[in-house]
Formats: sequence, structure tokens, C-alpha cells
Amino acid sequence: MTQTKLAPGGRLPDLALPSAQGESTVPLRPGGRLNPVVVALHGGGCEPCRAYLHDLATVASDLREWDAHVIVVARDAAGFDRDLPFPVVVDAQRAFAARTGVAGAAVVVIADQWGEVAHVAEAGEGHDLPDAREIVEWVKYLAIQCPECQGEAL
Repeated sequence: MTQTKLAPGGRLPDLALPSAQGESTVPLRPGGRLNPVVVALHGGGCEPCRAYLHDLATVASDLREWDAHVIVVARDAAGFDRDLPFPVVVDAQRAFAARTGVAGAAVVVIADQWGEVAHVAEAGEGHDLPDAREIVEWVKYLAIQCPECQGEAL
């Protein structure tokens, strides 16, 4: 099977990963009106990754208001704050990277409620991910889109 790298217009895989707490699995695509925001990071031992999650947590209510479903995908669960306002899943087998072709240091994938990818931001070596407010703007944009009107001129 040839792997195509996830990009805008592509489809977020229908994949569920084990919760960091171990009690269940969490789907990347939650269904309903929720827009998935997948934040794939290093394990909790990475200080820049933990700091990024802290910044993202400060806008959690805004993300929920605009129907975002934030899910953190990590290689391991050690070191993550258990009080995060969104689920952390463990991807020790790197299934997310294998299914998406996104194997960078860290990545944020924003998709609409049907799983169509709207934005992919790979961090690179400097952990350069989108600002938390930028993610809010993306999900706000997705929440106010009219699927019946897309592509029509006003």
C-alpha cells in the first residue's frame, strides 16, 4: 500500500487509540457536529510539548464553543497533566503516523465534522505549531461553513 501524506482536502483516518488512562479507546473522528483537532506530540517528557498543551488548554472553552474535538496523540502518556480539558491517547505503535504519512516531530491536524482535512501544521525541529488562538479561528471557520453553499459565488 502506498502512503499519501495527509494534506488539506485529504481525509482523517477512522482510527481509535487507547486512552492514556487505559480505560477505553478514543476515536480521532468523534462523529456528530464536532470538528476534530488532532495534536500529535512527543511524550509528556517533552517540555515544549507540555507548554503547547498548556497554551491550548487556555482556549479550551472557545474551542468547545465552536464544536472542536481536541485529541492529543502522544508516543507515551508519562508526564502529561491528567487535568487537561481534552483526551490524551497513546500511540506507541505509531498507527497515526503510519495511516497519515505525517511523521514529523509534532503536528496539528484540523478537520471538519466529516473528517475532511482543512489544515495541517508540522512543527519541525523548533516545535513551531500554530498559536492556540489560530486553532480557535480555524474551528470557528469550519463551524460557520455551509456545506450546501461551498463553491458558490455570492
